[in-house]
Amino acid sequence: MKISEATFGVMVYSNEAKHLETLAAPKVQRAEVTEKISVTEEEAKAYYAERPKEFTSPSEVTLREILVEVPATDKGINVAQDDEVKARTEAIRARLKAGEPFPRLAADFSAAPSRTNGGLIGPIRYDELAPEFQKLIDTMAVGDVTEPIRTTRGYQLLKLEARSESRVRSFADARADIGERVGERKRRGELLKYLDRLRTQATITWRNDELKRAYDQALAKRHDAQQASAPVAQ
Repeated sequence: MKISEATFGVMVYSNEAKHLETLAAPKVQRAEVTEKISVTEEEAKAYYAERPKEFTSPSEVTLREILVEVPATDKGINVAQDDEVKARTEAIRARLKAGEPFPRLAADFSAAPSRTNGGLIGPIRYDELAPEFQKLIDTMAVGDVTEPIRTTRGYQLLKLEARSESRVRSFADARADIGERVGERKRRGELLKYLDRLRTQATITWRNDELKRAYDQALAKRHDAQQASAPVAQ
């Protein structure tokens, strides 16, 4: 069977890649790459200082809701019905203020999907709330229930169930994780260098210059793909 030079080039590249992967087996990687990697305190502190968002837990809120729908027709909203629903919502709020369980009243009266979970919504990141809701939440303490809020579907009651403030993880607490992240980036870089050294040590006899150029281009593309898969500094 005759093999064209182009096919031969692909075969050589494929076999060479497999050979490198075999040489770079886990045992060899540990000796040639992993065991030579360390993360200094200065590197860890620099990583921590440059990526504050990675170590900041955002403020979150957990709410409960009850939605009492106002019937709507092709002619629009009936004012008398709207007033009736608002009055019913205020009566539900009074029962909540008197101590009745929110989950039970949500199951009995709410038209929102959350009724099956006691009206529970969240946790939700505070910075993802609409500005008007942020202003509303800022006026509430945990346990507070809003006055009836008119929505497109009817009247809604919201209870602030819980709120967590934004928290920055300390460097000491994050040190082990930082070591793993920085170490993995360095390991990838050293592995690429190691594979490049193996390629330079390989002996390949080329039948013509055009085939060698095609091979070199294939190696360059592979190297670029490996670089792209490595973590990028933020």
